[in-house]
Amino acid sequence: MPENNYYKNLPKKRIAAGALFFNENNELLIVKPTYKNHWSIPGGVVEKDESPRDGCIREVKEEIGLDIDIKKFLCADYIYISSEEREGIIFVFYGGVLTPFQIENIKLSKEEISECKFLKTEEALPLLSKIAERRIAKSLEVLKNDTPVYSENFN
Repeated sequence: MPENNYYKNLPKKRIAAGALFFNENNELLIVKPTYKNHWSIPGGVVEKDESPRDGCIREVKEEIGLDIDIKKFLCADYIYISSEEREGIIFVFYGGVLTPFQIENIKLSKEEISECKFLKTEEALPLLSKIAERRIAKSLEVLKNDTPVYSENFN
């Protein structure tokens, strides 16, 4: 069937999703992946037949052991890294303010995450990749003005 060939030949893009979490002092939670040179926010690659929101919920549970229902969308960011011929769409959601009980119960996936910490945003952002730093800064602005954003980061 011609229609089947049409869909088989469409390009495939990587989709990932992450969430912003804060503590009661308005500090941002960042995690140090074992497979990256920079820090990140909890989240990861969305699997086949999984929505970005569901992927974010699953990845948060896998990486930091918290089962949190994420509802608020902040940002969609198209990325293209020419040096690696890699492209994707990254979704950022708001995970909320974690309670002391939730923070005490963070359990890191040692295969994926070596450590986590809460930092003031101005301290946390420079620890991220440049592309992620821009994306998270835009997402933080959304929390102030409640208007989700779409962005494109090219490298």
